[in-house]
Amino acid sequence: MTRKNLLLIPIFFALFVIGILFFYVVYAINTGTYLNREPVERYYFEYDIKVTGLSGKEVNGTTVIMVPIPASKEGKFFTPFTQKPDFIQRFLLKIMHKPERDHIGPYFRNMSETLDNKEIMGDWVTFIEETDKGYILGFRTNETRLEDISYGNSFVADYFDIFDPINNGSPMLFPVENVSNISSVSYGDYTKYASNPKYDTYIYLSDNLKGGENVSFFVYLAANNDPYEWPEKYRGKYDNLLLAKVNDTGYVKVRTIMGQEVPWGNDSLEVMSTQYFLDFYADETSDNS
Repeated sequence: MTRKNLLLIPIFFALFVIGILFFYVVYAINTGTYLNREPVERYYFEYDIKVTGLSGKEVNGTTVIMVPIPASKEGKFFTPFTQKPDFIQRFLLKIMHKPERDHIGPYFRNMSETLDNKEIMGDWVTFIEETDKGYILGFRTNETRLEDISYGNSFVADYFDIFDPINNGSPMLFPVENVSNISSVSYGDYTKYASNPKYDTYIYLSDNLKGGENVSFFVYLAANNDPYEWPEKYRGKYDNLLLAKVNDTGYVKVRTIMGQEVPWGNDSLEVMSTQYFLDFYADETSDNS
């Protein structure tokens, strides 16, 4: 075999690999495969709700429980992830004459699609309602013997700010009233909270629950920023927690707290280690008002 033929082997192999990569990229552009990162590796938050003390209660009529919903301080819902092709992806879309509006990427559901009108265990049905307090997530049932509520979901967003989520439009437990004075400390090119800010929000219990034992609420939101977009020093999350035990009905004002873990692994401001959390579980009669 001549030297010329020997040189053709690596050239052919290189062209073969390039061809395979090209067709894979074409396939990926049309299917969104190249965006197949786990949700937690994006701007992402979890939303969990537990309402206990209901199981075994016998009631008449429709029972309604409502809790805070993820939204900005002003009541604006988050924006789901949308495709942001990079330079190479835009170039390939162009040479393929594929309009960007037709680009198929991953699809993440918005708040209404995820939370509204869902049947969950205990014969509860979820709903989103705009009240005089603002938007709230509700649970409704016509059962005469109740069960506790346990529900949660996760969301991918375009962006939110983990350093100052309260003032920069990030999702928190809404409605938001009487936000405490917030002090900040320097953190690299940013600032983060010096303590755990608190504010008031609302829960709701229908009148057919009047006169019963305490109903306990645990509503938790935990959000992290996209680790692909931030250096390790600035990767982290914030938590927003509501804990309350109530034996009242109608709208009940309760307290919620914000904490941060920036960077990841630094839990000095994480809500589960605060006095707020410890006091709640130490006092079985607390109504958190």
